[in-house]
Amino acid sequence: MKKDNRRKFIQKLGVTVGASALLDSEAMASIANMQTSKDIERSRFLNNYENWVNQYIDVVEKEKSDKNNMANKHRIMDLSHQAKDWQEKIAIYLNDDTFRQRYIQLSMRLSDSISNELEA
Repeated sequence: MKKDNRRKFIQKLGVTVGASALLDSEAMASIANMQTSKDIERSRFLNNYENWVNQYIDVVEKEKSDKNNMANKHRIMDLSHQAKDWQEKIAIYLNDDTFRQRYIQLSMRLSDSISNELEA
């Protein structure tokens, strides 16, 4: 009877450990999927930001050559308006090293463009 109880106990223990391992691997897969989702989200944001930076640099360049172009001035205002709601996302995304490095690179390009415009 004792051997039977031990056998059942060991079987239950094995099932419990196996189930625990399965749950752990499912949890890890879930975390990996969440991480991948966050990576994709940050990557999309950076792609959009890079596109925005390129557009902004273009209007700054046009501003240098034609300071009276009202359509260009409106475009600058539109682009500025697009960026006004990004601060919260950026603050969160900056916790990721890869995001932070690329964001700083893009921001420096933008900053250099604006600085050059102010010097012109």
